Amino acid sequence: MNTRIYVAAACAALLASCSTSERNCSFSGCNTTSTTGGVTGGGVITVDETTALLVLREAWFAATASADIPAFVVATGIGDTSGGIALAAIKSNTLPSKSASRNTVFVDPFGPTTYNCPVSGQFIVSGDVADPMTVTAGDFAVYDATACDSGSGYTVDGNHQLDIAAIDGDVASGQYEQAQLLTFTNFTAASAQLSTGLNGDHTAVIDTRPLNSVTTSFSGNTLTIAESPRTVTIGNYFGFSSVGTISPFDASLDVSGNGNSSLTQGSFVYFTSETMQKAVGQDPTDGIFDVEGAGRSTARAAIDDVTLLVRVQVDANASGNYESTTDMTWEEFLNGTVPLTAGEFEFD
Repeated sequence: MNTRIYVAAACAALLASCSTSERNCSFSGCNTTSTTGGVTGGGVITVDETTALLVLREAWFAATASADIPAFVVATGIGDTSGGIALAAIKSNTLPSKSASRNTVFVDPFGPTTYNCPVSGQFIVSGDVADPMTVTAGDFAVYDATACDSGSGYTVDGNHQLDIAAIDGDVASGQYEQAQLLTFTNFTAASAQLSTGLNGDHTAVIDTRPLNSVTTSFSGNTLTIAESPRTVTIGNYFGFSSVGTISPFDASLDVSGNGNSSLTQGSFVYFTSETMQKAVGQDPTDGIFDVEGAGRSTARAAIDDVTLLVRVQVDANASGNYESTTDMTWEEFLNGTVPLTAGEFEFD
């Protein structure tokens, strides 16, 4: 994937994440499997009582998984995006300098250099870093891993590149704003429970300067996320989130994009009509998440901030009225275990 988006697109819009043992992130329900089964057919999917719950769930997975990308890469131990380039090898000056006579400042591309991973496997790194002790706009590093186990709980294969588009502030102090691009080519990170594959591009603007929170905007042209039992491809996706750094670690998420899942076998548009909110590690407590399919058929997942139930509503004929309204818990929503029923009523 050679697409590159720099500062202009980087400022377009992002972060959320999933909070389970599988990812060190803040939004989504990982490790859930579809009990509804796949939808046959191609093109744009029609959203109705048969497909709505599946499409909503797949769209939610796509939206939150894309927001997880920077934290997920950090968790694999192959390239740290949380503080710029931040590779321990670069910071400790163990990479060969092409300008040793100039105080170890890298003015020419370095590498490729092969490193043995701490447990097993290896990775090759190359790139161009202006100063190994800090982050500079224009820095980039390419990592090509082969069965690399760094002790993080993941075994990593494949390639990803980190480009620093812009940096403002002091990375060493932890107070900075950074625009970066991650590009994945056949990148796979497998744990004992789950294997995640990535292909495509992901731009993020990470700002650690707001009081007691980290905000992140993200965007991308195309990103394919493979995580059994699904493979989801999203395009023209955007989002924004804020994650608290002190208890109760509140998180918020706004997203939009279009997607196609192997389980739905049809494309859809997704977006938040109202900001999704939660505490990290907990189910969402407020917000509205929508999907739209063929003929503007739509489905909505709205969370009641009092009962914390998810109200799933379906407007299959795009009349502006919901023909189907069903309340369920967040777990039931993720597992798809509650059949949708006809009827309209309001939250108490």
